[in-house]
Amino acid sequence: MAAVSDDVVHYPFVEDDALDVDPAFKELQRRPPVRVQMEFGEPAWLVTRYDDARKVFSDKRFSRVKVRDEAPAAFRGPSLIDASMPLAMDPPDHFRVRRLTAPQFTPKVIRNLSDQLQQVVDRLLDGIVEQGPGADFTASFAWDLPINALTMLLGVPLDDADRFREWVETSSSELVPEDERVAAMMSTAAYNVELIAARRARPHDDLLGVLVAACDSGESITEAELRGLIMSLIVGGFETTATQLGSTVYALMTHREQWQELVDGRADMDAALAELWRWIPAFRYGTTFPRWALEDVELSDGFVVRAGEAVMPEQPVANRDEAVFPHGWELDFHRDDPRPHLALGFGQHLCMGIHLAKLQVELTVRTLVERFPTLALAVPVDQVEWPKWFFMRTVGAMPLTR
Repeated sequence: MAAVSDDVVHYPFVEDDALDVDPAFKELQRRPPVRVQMEFGEPAWLVTRYDDARKVFSDKRFSRVKVRDEAPAAFRGPSLIDASMPLAMDPPDHFRVRRLTAPQFTPKVIRNLSDQLQQVVDRLLDGIVEQGPGADFTASFAWDLPINALTMLLGVPLDDADRFREWVETSSSELVPEDERVAAMMSTAAYNVELIAARRARPHDDLLGVLVAACDSGESITEAELRGLIMSLIVGGFETTATQLGSTVYALMTHREQWQELVDGRADMDAALAELWRWIPAFRYGTTFPRWALEDVELSDGFVVRAGEAVMPEQPVANRDEAVFPHGWELDFHRDDPRPHLALGFGQHLCMGIHLAKLQVELTVRTLVERFPTLALAVPVDQVEWPKWFFMRTVGAMPLTR
C-alpha cells in the first residue's frame, strides 16, 4: 500500500479483476479501519468488517448529506447521483420520498409480476438459442430483462431501451471522454423529464402516475425530488440488475461444481441465490458511497470515528468476513449463516428495488438450470471481457454454448 502520509494510504491500492476480491483485504479485516485517500476528496476511514459496515449503513449518526451541505468538494467524482436522489438523503426526507414507492415494491406486488417476467425470460433465451453457440448472454439477455421489468413498473417504452442503454453505458464507462459522459447524463435526465410530462398528459395509476400525482398535489415530493426518484428507479433498476445478472451467470459458469449441484438438485435454489448475492462483489474498489459521522461513533474493538470524519464501508469485503461467514471467501451453497448479506445495502438505504432485482435473478437462474443443464462458457475464461465502469463490476461480452 502506497502511503500518502504516515497515517493515510492511496486507495484503491489493488486492482479489481473479474469477480476476485484481493486477499490483501483479509489482513485488513484483522485490523482497525485504515485511513485512505481516493483520487478526489478528503481522506476517509475504510471499513472492511461486517459488523462495522452494517453499523455504518444503519446507524443514523452516519449521514449521506454532508457531501452536499457541508463539504461540496468532497468525494466529487463522475456520477449519476445528485442531491435530489434518495441515496443522497437522510431522514426524514429519505423516508418521506421512499414511502411513495413502498406500496409498489412489496414482495407480494413484485411476485405478482412473476408470470410476465417469466415470459420475457423465455423469449430472450429463445433468442439466444436461435443465435446458436457463442451467443453473447450480456448483450442478448442481461441488459434486456431489466428494461422489460422497468417497462412493467414505470411505463418506460420498450422502444427506448437501446438509446437508454447507450446513455447508461456511456455515462458509466471510464474509457469515454468526460464531455461525452456528461452529455449522456444530461440525455438521461432529459429523458426523465419526458417520462414525467407524458404521464401528466395521460394520467395513469401505475407507479410513475402515482409519483407524478404526489408531486402535483404539493404535499409529498418536490419536482426535483420526483426527477431524482425516477432517476434512481431507472438507473438502479436497470444498470445494477443487468450487471448482477451477468456476474451471476459468470460465477456459475466458472464454478462448475456449484452449477452441477443446482442441475442435480443437490443444492437448495433459494440458499444458492442468497449465497451468490453475498459472494459476488458488485461494486468496484473505491466506489462505495461515503457517510459522515454526525458525532463520535464507536465501531468494533473500541475504534472511534470522530464527528465530521468520512467512512467508506467496503461492501464486497464485509460480505466475506470470516468472523461472520465461515470460509466466507468461498462460494458455498450449503451455508447455515443467519446474518443477512450486505450486497443490496442495509438499513435505511436498503435497495428499494431489492425484491424486483432478486426475482429477475431467480427466474433467470432457475430457467437456465432447467433448460440448459450443460450450459458453459464458449470461450476460455480469460477471454471474457470486464470493461472498466466507475461503480459496478460489469461483465462485457460473455459467449455461451449449450
